[in-house]
Formats: sequence, C-alpha cells, structure tokens
Amino acid sequence: MNAETATTPAPRRTPVGGLLRTRNFGLFWVGETTSGFGSAITTVALPLVAVSALHAGVSTVALLTAVNWVPFLVIGLPAGAWVDRWPRRRILLAADLVAAVALAGVPIAAWTGVLTMGMLLAAALLAGIAKVFFDLAYNAFLPHLLAPEDLLEGNSKLQTSASAAEIAGPGLGGLLAQVAGAVGGILVDALTFLVSAACLVGLRVGPEARRNRVGGPGMFRQIAEGFGFIRRESFLVAMTAMAAMGNFAMLGLTALRIFYLVRTEGASPGTVGLVIGASGLGGILGAVLASRIVRRFGTARAYLVSNLAIAPFILLLPAAGSGWRLSLFAAGSFVVLTGSTVSNIITATFRGSYVPVQLLGRVTAASRFLVFGTGPLGAVTGGALATAFGVRTAMWALAVLFAFTRALPLATSIRTLRDFPAYRA
Repeated sequence: MNAETATTPAPRRTPVGGLLRTRNFGLFWVGETTSGFGSAITTVALPLVAVSALHAGVSTVALLTAVNWVPFLVIGLPAGAWVDRWPRRRILLAADLVAAVALAGVPIAAWTGVLTMGMLLAAALLAGIAKVFFDLAYNAFLPHLLAPEDLLEGNSKLQTSASAAEIAGPGLGGLLAQVAGAVGGILVDALTFLVSAACLVGLRVGPEARRNRVGGPGMFRQIAEGFGFIRRESFLVAMTAMAAMGNFAMLGLTALRIFYLVRTEGASPGTVGLVIGASGLGGILGAVLASRIVRRFGTARAYLVSNLAIAPFILLLPAAGSGWRLSLFAAGSFVVLTGSTVSNIITATFRGSYVPVQLLGRVTAASRFLVFGTGPLGAVTGGALATAFGVRTAMWALAVLFAFTRALPLATSIRTLRDFPAYRA
C-alpha cells in the first residue's frame, strides 16, 4: 500500500491573509474544529451518562476515563509504524468513521433501553483506538500541508479552535444534558466526526504526499527507531519526561472532576459544563499569545516560563467548593490551560520541524506512548485514591504532583537556551 514519501517537497508559502485562506488548510481546520467541538461535548456528556443515567460510582467513572486512554498504551507503538507506512489521509478518514459509529451506538442503546456500563466502556475504548490512529496520522500529515515556516501558525490556529471548542463544548454538553439528556451530546459528537471525514475527502493532496516507502525494516525495528531518535535528542527526552509525569497527574484530576463537582459540590450538569467551559478561555489566550511570546523571548524560554508559571494555580482545583468557590476551579483551570497551550504549541512545532519527516509518525507514537500511556494509570490511581481517602484528598495529591512536574525543565539544559534548534533532516 502506498503512502507519503520522505522526500515530499515543502508546500508553497501561504498567501497574504494567513493559512485559513488556503484550500487544504482551511478544509482541514474546519473539520478539526467541528470534531473538536463534538469531542469537548463528550468529555462532559460521557461521564454524565455514567453518573446520572447509570448511577456509576467514582471508581467506575475514573475507569471510563482510563479506558479512553488505554489504547495509547496498548497499540500506540505499532500504530506509529503503520502510520509511517500507510496513506495518512486514509487513516484519518477511517478513524473518523470508527469514532462516529462507536459513539452513535450509545444514544441508540439508551433510547432503546438497553444501555449498560459495559457498552459505555466499549464505546469509550473504540473511540480511544480511533483517537490513537487519528492523532498520530494528524501530526504526521500536517507537515505535508504546511511549509516548515508555517507550522507555528498552523499549530496556533488549530490550538485556538481546539480551545474555543473546550469553552463552548462542555457548556453545550451540560445544557444538552439538562434539556435532552446526556446521550444527546454524544450523538452530536458522532455527527461531527462525519463532518471531519467530509472535509478530509475534499482535500487536494498531490501524488507526492500520498506515497511512502513500503519496504524497510520489520515492525520492532521501526518502533525502536522512533524511541532511538528520542533517546538521542536531549530536548525530546526532557520534554517527554515532564509531559509523561504531568499527564499522569492531569488525567487523574480529569477522571475525578465530574464526580467531584456533581457529587461532592452538588453542581448541576449545566453548571459543570459552564465551569469547565469557562476554563477553556485559557486555551484560546494561550494559542493567541504563543506566537508573540515565542517571537519576543524565544522558543526555549517561552517553553520554560509557560510551564513554571502555571504550577501554583493547579492547587486552586482541589481548593474549590460549592457556591462562589466554584470560581476557584474555573480560575485555576484557566491559568493552567493557558500555559499548557503555549507549551504544547511550542512542543508540536519543535517536533514537526526537527524530526525527519519519514520518522515523524514513529517518533510521535513513541512520545505519545510514554506521555499518554501514563493517562490511564493516572485515571485509575485517581479513582483508587478517591475510594481510599476521599475525592478532595485525591485531588490535592494529584495537583501537588502536577505542580512538581512543571519545575523539571529547570534540571535540564533548556534553562540555558533562548531557542530550541530547528531543522528538517
């Protein structure tokens, strides 16, 4: 099967007015933005179905989050090798369609009165598998749509729309849960994946971006090449280590937040959506500021400061309570998401311009395995801590761990740099 070649020439420079005026990136952005809104709705709707419709306990709700991230740990590595061998647009299309079918089954089962927790977990698992392939192919496909000098702008625009989705999506998910039931939001998410697929079909990609080598080393050697590249590059080692530990803590917090706000603090579904959605403003702010901060201070300094600045604000999440104290949760999430977005944009841009294109799928897969692989462990750990010591105590423990991880770059050579190196081999 043919896929992209390692010698694909860089796309032409964008016209005046920015990337959104180009056909390919414009379509790609529309599809990603639409499915991003649906996915943001589901982050609230899926746990709400478990809590309100199926009366699940805290450990079960945490397991629901873990199951969605388990595929990164189980199949993330071979998926990276496959992404470097298969046509990446076809992978993106297949992932969209699998996610749409998996999520559409939840409301159908609910409306026919047969929905069980097992079905909900199965839907989350299938959506997670689709997410693995989509994320890896997405990161490997973007450099074929954009010239290297456009990657920062492209990542910023995609992150801006993703952050906008994180604002409106949870609020809409909470509103749908109160008006039409939480399963209504999941159906909306399924439909957005079909929109994303339609946009991918509309892309005009030249033949040079659809071919890749078919032969080459075996699966295990290909996987080892991805890990080997990270191991040889000290910056990637430092970024990956910090992200892995931080993701462990953050996914634990994410797994508990719906239960924490609904059961512990008595917030309504609509209020939960608004609190989580309001924090998404930080993502938009981070995406808007990322390019300016990088131009003024340099990529390495911006990366370092954006991570250090958010450390104390994560502690506002477990300090939140009912009434006006819910604003602490929103404020803490807002600041954390602002800094995290800047950091993520810098990381994605550095990896996209620094890693050889023929290795990008495998390097991204190795990185996601190490980073996202800690997610289900964090979610399960969060559930276990909450069961043993209470939800608030578990939130405090995870928040302190996250704050500690933000200081890890200080122990690396990143603290001595203004900019990360940038080249395409």
